[in-house]
Amino acid sequence: MSAPSTDTGRRGTSPAAGAALSWLRDPLNRLIGAVCLLGAVLATAVVLWFPEPHGVLRSHHIDGWWLLPALIVLTGVAEMTVVKLRHGEAEEELSLYEAAIIIDVLLLPASHALAAAALGLVIASALRRRPLLKSVFNLGTYTAAVSVLVAVVHVVAGSPGSVTWRVVAGVLLGTSFFTVVNLGCLAQVLARVNGVPAWQIFRSEVRLSAYMAIGTVATGLTTAVIGLNAPVLLPFMAMPALAVTYAYRAAAQEADERARSACLLRLSQALAERDDVVRQFLLLVREAFDADVAVVVLHDAQVALTVDERNPKDVTTGPPPQHLASLRGIERAELLSEDLPPQLRRLLVVPMEAGDRRFGIVALAIRQGRRARLSTRDLTVLAPLVNALAAAMRGAEHLDRLVAETSKLQAIAEQSTEGIFMVDGDGAVQMWSRAFAELTEISAERAAGRPLAELLDVPDPVERAALLPVTADRPKAAVEVTIRRPDGEPRRLRLAHSAIFSEDILVRDVVVVRDLTREHRTDRLKSDFIATVSHELRTPLTPIIGYLDLLKTRGERMTPQKRTECLTLMADRAAHLSRLVEDLLMASRVDDADEDLALHVSVGAHDLTAIVRQVVDDLDSPRVTVALPDHAVPTRCDAERTLQVVSNLVGNALKYSPETEPVRVAMRLDGERVHVEVADHGRGIPADQLQKVFEKFHRVEDPMTMSTSGTGLGLFIARRLAQAMGGEITVDSTLNVGSVFTLTLRCGDAPAMNAESELSVVKR
Repeated sequence: MSAPSTDTGRRGTSPAAGAALSWLRDPLNRLIGAVCLLGAVLATAVVLWFPEPHGVLRSHHIDGWWLLPALIVLTGVAEMTVVKLRHGEAEEELSLYEAAIIIDVLLLPASHALAAAALGLVIASALRRRPLLKSVFNLGTYTAAVSVLVAVVHVVAGSPGSVTWRVVAGVLLGTSFFTVVNLGCLAQVLARVNGVPAWQIFRSEVRLSAYMAIGTVATGLTTAVIGLNAPVLLPFMAMPALAVTYAYRAAAQEADERARSACLLRLSQALAERDDVVRQFLLLVREAFDADVAVVVLHDAQVALTVDERNPKDVTTGPPPQHLASLRGIERAELLSEDLPPQLRRLLVVPMEAGDRRFGIVALAIRQGRRARLSTRDLTVLAPLVNALAAAMRGAEHLDRLVAETSKLQAIAEQSTEGIFMVDGDGAVQMWSRAFAELTEISAERAAGRPLAELLDVPDPVERAALLPVTADRPKAAVEVTIRRPDGEPRRLRLAHSAIFSEDILVRDVVVVRDLTREHRTDRLKSDFIATVSHELRTPLTPIIGYLDLLKTRGERMTPQKRTECLTLMADRAAHLSRLVEDLLMASRVDDADEDLALHVSVGAHDLTAIVRQVVDDLDSPRVTVALPDHAVPTRCDAERTLQVVSNLVGNALKYSPETEPVRVAMRLDGERVHVEVADHGRGIPADQLQKVFEKFHRVEDPMTMSTSGTGLGLFIARRLAQAMGGEITVDSTLNVGSVFTLTLRCGDAPAMNAESELSVVKR
């Protein structure tokens, strides 16, 4: 029970008033005060209502002045025969006090019965040195309950002088009311102490209280009748009293066992968890064994964790106590009662071991002044619990290491540039790395628990059947498959399987995935390049060789005009061949990752309008329409390279659009940037190839069936040149509608622009 508060009160009040206010702030103190007030009111009412000078039963054998003192002593002795019944952190005391009260009520007048009950209780409390607050509560509770008992017995039984059925009925009914009042007050206090609803405590204790009431009536009524009629037989009433006491002890032991069993059940649940297992063990094991102190000494940390009954919810940490430090090497569980610190009466010590690992010791202690509860039986119960704690700590260590290793592996899988996934024996996904999620565009959340065959879209049925090629005889295997991502882009993957089997049954399969799309595409591009270059080089060579043969065999007979036409055509085809070779040489020098192409350009301020008009004039195609400014547009660029880039864009637009469709060339200014847009109405470019058209040797058409010429280097070189000049080329396209290629360059300074120099370079 909580002690009264020591606050002296608010400013402006006397010390006594302040102490009273402080005492009343505690809800438990207010409850005790209310119980005492109830007892005083009921006792006053009984004294005033039943002023008769004699008791319910009378006899010349037990009449005289000595009867009241004798019954006061008897009541005090009955209260001294205490059996403690635990209620969590609180205790209920069972005694023969109720039987003595029935004797008082039957043999004494109402006022004397109340006095005997109160004085006997006060004497017993003083001799047992009970805390003041508890003594006050007991006095108030029993005064209220005894007042009800006296009133009911006197109302029902009257004063017949001998035992009648009304006397028996009055005692039974009065004892029932006494039990209800007593148990109700006790339940209210226990509810405040333990934080349990009062009705729950009342319901759990009402059965035991009913049995106690029956024993109380039997013992008290029988003793009173024997004292009235045959006092010589009173010593023999010690046997029923002892029987009732032993019954109380059995009930208390049963209640303790129930409480311990419930506590041990919670303890087993706590050991099954990982969080704060030592702290939970200490709190519960101290409660289960009703120890004053519970200590766990951890050898590795050289620290002791302690729970004290004075603060039963707090676990303190500090250095191991000296008397426990000397017991660190104890080999088996021991119950000690000698060579202990003066404040301790009993000490139970159990080594904490699991396998070959010793974690420390667990100790329970009982202080001096308390009846020792620890026994060898407790030793046999505690030892397996300590072993379970050690096993739980060892398991927690293994689990921590496993979690750490798993985290490392998970981090490796997440940071790996290659995809990693794992499936179980049914082919359901258990792990899906971030790299593989990015590769497939399928998130780990979507993949978790789903069959691999449902997740990956493998168009080829043969490859689809080989997604899980492992067997017990061949647990490691590598296959290549082509998947189709949700956006329609194909990906070529190499799946390296490493499976684990148990008795020919697949347990799990860990697969490392390598993206072979670039290599696969490069191989295809090489093949396409050979076919393309063979075709492109043969195209200008064929007329050159043909006209050379014609000039060699028939040149003397040809007219000068005809020879000039042949030579002009040969020169044109040779220039075409030279451009092809130049593109190939440039492509061989410029790798996809090369950013140093600026070495091949000479950037200055040039009129972009003049450059674009020069391109249009050179192509001389009626299909080209322009929307250009009437004034010069100074631009930071290499004039010759810009001419090459724009020529490539306009030439491609003419090449890849029908001859009946126009090609529009426009220019627009946007702050510090100038844009040249080339729009056609051709076949368009698929969305998955919009960026690939800028890759080396890439052709949207199949080189074996293509209807247009080209090496697949034009856009690659054009974008590199634009980037080298600080610009960029972008594309927007819609299938069967057309494409718009945009060259973006930086604006230049008009004063620095040399138009004549630029024109000379352009016309060169």
